[in-house]
Amino acid sequence: MSEVKIKDIVGKFISPVAINEKRFRDSQWIPGRIILSNKNIWMISKNKKKKISLARIFDVGGRFDICDNLRTAPFYLLVRHFGVEKENIISVLTSSKREEFEEFKQSLTEILLNKKIVLVKYPVKKGGVVQSNVTWEKGQIGIKGTKIRIVTESGKMAKIDLDKIQLVKKDKREVDGELKNILDLQFSEEEDEMEFSVECYIHAKASILNILHNFIFGSFDRVTADISLSESEKQIIMSLYTGVSPFEIPNFIGMDVDEVESIFDRLIELEVLKEVRKRKEVILTTRGKNLASEALGSE
Repeated sequence: MSEVKIKDIVGKFISPVAINEKRFRDSQWIPGRIILSNKNIWMISKNKKKKISLARIFDVGGRFDICDNLRTAPFYLLVRHFGVEKENIISVLTSSKREEFEEFKQSLTEILLNKKIVLVKYPVKKGGVVQSNVTWEKGQIGIKGTKIRIVTESGKMAKIDLDKIQLVKKDKREVDGELKNILDLQFSEEEDEMEFSVECYIHAKASILNILHNFIFGSFDRVTADISLSESEKQIIMSLYTGVSPFEIPNFIGMDVDEVESIFDRLIELEVLKEVRKRKEVILTTRGKNLASEALGSE
């Protein structure tokens, strides 16, 4: 298959901002063109030309605020990908034109997820009632705009709209006799002009689960609330909401321990978090959960 250009935007990039455990805290944005094709992301500046193979990407989304250049950026796309020697590389992309940037990110997500094969157990629950006769079966993902569709081999279709998702979390469930990583999704569906709460499980290779998970949380920066949150504060709340341990937060989002604990202190004062043990083991309050879950229904 020949390479076909899909999106071409003017922006800036840092590639890499980290390789394995090495972080480049003095990283500077490089202005240039960012081109998305059906095979690669190309980053082209005056003196450099780099590419990220789509086949090597294993996660997109979130933040990695290891330096002021990233911390002060209102938005950027974080891309985690493998290098030639299987090293774990992080690159970041952004643009001054938010609308074009969002279109680029959406197109990338669709390429990475569309037509991918997953295992799905649907519906696990419907209207709060456990569906005991439902088993795992193969399905194919389709992404368009804010809608996710999964068509199964038996002909069932899970219709998941981002604005109707009530909960998403990473978990483990038994799949083919083994405990494996899954996404647990709870959302509303309409049937015969009635709306039901539905739950389904999705199992796939780690990259698909990661990208799908971050796609669902992609609207988090549009949360509206009665307090103003920084990008780092939003990322911490989102991470806690999806099950990341408070002790893992610094490495997970690329921040110093002291800075994370300072943010914990502020969020505790705002009653978004409550401290359940010394050394800043925290859990979300009802207010914090609302801040996180509102992201799924906001536009």
